[in-house]
Amino acid sequence: MLHLLDESLEAFLRAAVPLPERDVDVSFDAPDREWGSRVNRPTVNAYLWDLRRNAEEADGGLELRETPDGRPVWMPPPPRMDCRYLVTAWTSEVRDEHALLGAVLQALLLAPRLEPEHLRGAYAGVRPLPHLRVAVPERGNNPDLWSALGGQLKPGLDLIVTATVDATLSWPAGPLTERYEFTVRSTGSPGTGGEETIALLGGDAGPVEPGSIVTTGQAAAEVRPDGRYVVQDGTGSPVVAPPPAGARSQSQD
Repeated sequence: MLHLLDESLEAFLRAAVPLPERDVDVSFDAPDREWGSRVNRPTVNAYLWDLRRNAEEADGGLELRETPDGRPVWMPPPPRMDCRYLVTAWTSEVRDEHALLGAVLQALLLAPRLEPEHLRGAYAGVRPLPHLRVAVPERGNNPDLWSALGGQLKPGLDLIVTATVDATLSWPAGPLTERYEFTVRSTGSPGTGGEETIALLGGDAGPVEPGSIVTTGQAAAEVRPDGRYVVQDGTGSPVVAPPPAGARSQSQD
């Protein structure tokens, strides 16, 4: 999903600075000497050079989510990653370069996050939104990076985008169930008794261990030793099973 993050960051810069496509290029290439020699018009370069997991925003446990086809699944919270960009401006004149870089800095300082209208592709549905911040000095040394790139030292912004990476690891939250309805009439004279429609939900608990509790919005039942369960509940309530044993411990690694 990193390419979608690049596209989202470009959309933000073009809208917030702004950077019209007819006037300014946006590049994500490594700004080495070879690349710099090919630049022939004003360019903002955002080079992704470091990735690491954000421990401060890490969440444990599992959360209940829904797949595109409507199935409930248990998933670990998507990890948050610090994506570190070196942002530089490239023009033929140093004054113009500083003006362009200053405009980018102003836009970044005024925006704490990438808003939904800037997110591209599948990234538009990922939450929390990517956070933006200009890094503090202790996270590294830009001269060392320029030395590794073999390029000439230039002023640049150390931008950290903390973004969600939507992992696909999941466990079924519950099997498909069968639903039956029947009517119970009270005894007594014909026409004097009341009647009640009852929904009976049943199914195979699949990977859920015997003794686990299967719940609906209004009732619960224990999974039997044979893996079967029956829940009596109101019409239309879904059955949700807990995640398989071991899922919680796996998510905390």
